[in-house]
Amino acid sequence: MNETKKVFKWWDSSQSETITAWLEDMEAQGWHLQRVNWNGLRFHFEKGAPRKMSYCVDYQMKVDPNYASIFEDTGWDKIYSGAGWYIWRQTYQHTKPEIFTDIDSMIERNKRLIGVFTAVTAAQIPVFMINIKNTFFYPLLILYVPVLVLLVISLYRLVAANKKLQAKKDIL
Repeated sequence: MNETKKVFKWWDSSQSETITAWLEDMEAQGWHLQRVNWNGLRFHFEKGAPRKMSYCVDYQMKVDPNYASIFEDTGWDKIYSGAGWYIWRQTYQHTKPEIFTDIDSMIERNKRLIGVFTAVTAAQIPVFMINIKNTFFYPLLILYVPVLVLLVISLYRLVAANKKLQAKKDIL
């Protein structure tokens, strides 16, 4: 019988490198990712031999018909897609493959996410203002305010990450 485990791991769009590193570390420990569900938050692993696996998390608002084939033609396997998110992986022996090989690609990915998070956050303000006068809404604040705070934190992290990438680009 194969040993399996399921891990619920919360992450937001500003932490794609963190989740990538975690998945690669799990593979190095012999935990092979089998599937992802719950909108990219629940990871199913099966125990096996440790292996070198490169992961990449990408976000696409509009997927070009050639998007998947471009990655698949270069040896990447899609392990998850949902709500615009894609998790790709590729085994390797010596040199770790990367999807985002230049700073401009990472900046563009973050800009796409910044646009989405700005729109979603901005849309919450009128909803909040309309409902704040309704006493029925007060119990929902327990749920609503933390979600709004998470949106703002994610937006802040993405902007900060892009500033760091831009500064790195300017040095090069």
